[in-house]
Amino acid sequence: MIRFILGEDRHVKYFVHSVQSEYFVIKEASWRLLHNGEVESSGVCQVSQEDRGSYVDVKLQPTCKSRLYVLEITLRIADEMIKNREQMEVI
Repeated sequence: MIRFILGEDRHVKYFVHSVQSEYFVIKEASWRLLHNGEVESSGVCQVSQEDRGSYVDVKLQPTCKSRLYVLEITLRIADEMIKNREQMEVI
């Protein structure tokens, strides 16, 4: 779970790698911040390629105190679309 304090404006980074140590390139990466099932904000992720994978960087500033946030990241790698959801709390 990701935790924010209301008013924070900060980066959340994910490291994406192949469990089989295969080389890959992220063609496209985007994010959506959902609050109570509705899209509060969205955008394009910054991607930086490393030797063993890639960092996907999202800058967030949630607007409400809530335990009902979900950060959804969508990656396009080769012919696949991969999604990841992470619960988020703002206190």
